[in-house]
Amino acid sequence: MRSPAGSEEKFRLRLKLLLSALILCRALLLLWAPHTDPSESRYAEISRKMVETGNWVTPQFDYGVPFWAKPPLSMWMSALGIKWFGANEFGSRIFIFIAALGILVVVARAVRREIDATSGLVAATLLMGMPLFFYCSAAVMTDLALVFGTTLAMLAFRTAVLENSRRWGYVFFIGLAIGLLAKGPLVLVLAFPPIVGWILLTGQWRRAWKCLPRISGTLLMMALSLPWYIIAERKTPGFINYFIVGEHWKRFFINGWEGDLYGSAHAKLPGTIWVYLLMMTFPWCLGLLAIPFRRWREARSWAMASDGRGLYWLLWALWTIVFFTPSRNIIVTYPLPALPALAILMAGIFKQGAQAGFTWKRFNLLHPALVMTCFGMIFLAGTLSLAFPDLQPDTTDKGLVRFFQSHRGPQDRLIYFGTRRFSAEFYTSGETKNTESLQTLTEDLDSPGLLYVAMIARSWVELPAAVQSRLSPLTHRGHRLTDLYVESDKTRKDGVDPHKMSLNNTGEKP
Repeated sequence: MRSPAGSEEKFRLRLKLLLSALILCRALLLLWAPHTDPSESRYAEISRKMVETGNWVTPQFDYGVPFWAKPPLSMWMSALGIKWFGANEFGSRIFIFIAALGILVVVARAVRREIDATSGLVAATLLMGMPLFFYCSAAVMTDLALVFGTTLAMLAFRTAVLENSRRWGYVFFIGLAIGLLAKGPLVLVLAFPPIVGWILLTGQWRRAWKCLPRISGTLLMMALSLPWYIIAERKTPGFINYFIVGEHWKRFFINGWEGDLYGSAHAKLPGTIWVYLLMMTFPWCLGLLAIPFRRWREARSWAMASDGRGLYWLLWALWTIVFFTPSRNIIVTYPLPALPALAILMAGIFKQGAQAGFTWKRFNLLHPALVMTCFGMIFLAGTLSLAFPDLQPDTTDKGLVRFFQSHRGPQDRLIYFGTRRFSAEFYTSGETKNTESLQTLTEDLDSPGLLYVAMIARSWVELPAAVQSRLSPLTHRGHRLTDLYVESDKTRKDGVDPHKMSLNNTGEKP
């Protein structure tokens, strides 16, 4: 018979292997997966412009056009990587990925402090294995920076109360400052309600009052975050009103908000965030089916044990989802701040189940077959994307840009007509021209050199026949995807015949 110690060691080894495999797979995708439109390419291009222009205060949606929708922390992270490693996938993503690894570390250490090392590994593995966190852990977006701030603040507060540590109290305010620079006041809305609820339900207000450096901590938080807000408003007046009122009120509570300067509001049915939560944590969310409590008294006893440990995790995990439940304008990344808490909560529930006599044979969320199936799906998707570039997301124009760059002549140009593609701007280092003017397109056709025109099928249909006759198609990628055309009434001085060019989805000649 295997000893319990030997069985636990084997289980921990399995956890380490799975976690390492997930991190390695994400690191490979970080290197080779292309930026996709619209979100990731948009933030990558904004970060690249930040480096190119040297303007690190005001992110730019386009040259000279301020981007007021988000504070700059995540864009600073990407811009720093681009400055050090170049305008490529690795440079724009590396510091986002490092922040994600930091989240895994603080989650594992917090659970190890509260329960044990094995449970800490369970929490980190479950978190990394959740599809939403797996994707966002190296995606050029603002969400991961916010999660780093909220996770650090929530875990630091809990530690400060348990250890009566003002030092951890300062870390709590540093976490809030990170959130303020990542997504603004939203971090306060996500952090304080579960903390206040926990204090009221457990009666821990004396300990919380004693350990938190309220005045000096608040001053530290403001010193770290407020200067950028003041400078940003002075450089581009109107930023505060748009960001605070528009992005933090109208976006969430006005259906089909039309004030969005940088896209369109995402109108959804109230409660859609619960669907996103289930989808983006599957299959690990099934572990909640293993809850070992059969009576309310048992659940309450577990939640209030160890200074309300389970209650704290539960309130933290639920509040983000409850807060966004009535919101209509949401996207699939909104459940992300709740995922670290959900992973910790599940690790605690599994530990309680083991102590109550439940075994992994009864409900083994980390059964080798399930683990290998889920990891195999991730590995297969990544491998196919890398080995067969034509299977990569169609929402990137990297292949199209690479084809143009490999075939362009000294006077050749690439213009996007009727649509803007941030991935094209990023991969051409801002050289791509965008226009919706037929006159501008005609003028470019009359200029020296070959003109390559990228547009979706709808824009092509709307072109006058006289303009269509001057262009030869190089791609046929579908109704909503960008196709590439080249002038057909010109031949380059080097003898290249545009009629003989062709491009498949890989960006190479077939």
